[in-house]
Amino acid sequence: MNKQLFFILIISLFVLVPTKCYTQVEYEIWTKLSPEIRLNIEYTPIEIRWRPIDYIVLPEKYVGKGGFGRTDFMLGVNIWKFKLFNYTKYDEFENLWTGVRLDFNFTAFNKKLLLNIQERYFWGLNESSSDHYYLIQYIRYKLGKRMTAGVLSYGKWRTTRAFDQGNWFIGPSVNFRLSKNFNFHTAFTKDIFHEPIYMIFVRLGYRILWKRRKHDLKLFNEELDDEYGEDKFEY
Repeated sequence: MNKQLFFILIISLFVLVPTKCYTQVEYEIWTKLSPEIRLNIEYTPIEIRWRPIDYIVLPEKYVGKGGFGRTDFMLGVNIWKFKLFNYTKYDEFENLWTGVRLDFNFTAFNKKLLLNIQERYFWGLNESSSDHYYLIQYIRYKLGKRMTAGVLSYGKWRTTRAFDQGNWFIGPSVNFRLSKNFNFHTAFTKDIFHEPIYMIFVRLGYRILWKRRKHDLKLFNEELDDEYGEDKFEY
């Protein structure tokens, strides 16, 4: 019964919060689309992630054509409950950054509750690219074998500006495991510093395990889900 009530609460947030924002006289809706391919190499701590197109749709007052995209590449290692990545990204305006991403994962209540904390810091590699950093946290509870729900916090700041001049989005999120290797994550969030700006996050993830013994690519097996599965699939 508790799980059913929690499920109803999360779905209600996704229905009522957007409805409320659309009734306001002035508001902004941003949309971030971020598909990701993830590769783990068997018997090693190595993890590779590639986002071929990380696209954000913005009002035209920010970007004339309404949006812009970039490509992200991450090379990392898993160390206990931590992950450390070298993170490089390049956008269509020829901005180029490289930086570090540090993740911490914590589970409780027989792995039904997941807490993830991320910090990212980027250095601009050309004159048009500003240094900036991210703070990302989420907490999710497993409602079933293929579904988790909770709250996402997503903040981005330039190092040359005051903290409250950045963007910090917070709101409900839902994660679905579509198959052994596909994962879908969406969130509806509100910027707590700017009124009223909302952002919808959408991510489709694809996971691959490199089976070293046979020297070929294999899809994830059920017995590997606890180690590499949805409980470890960070935003």
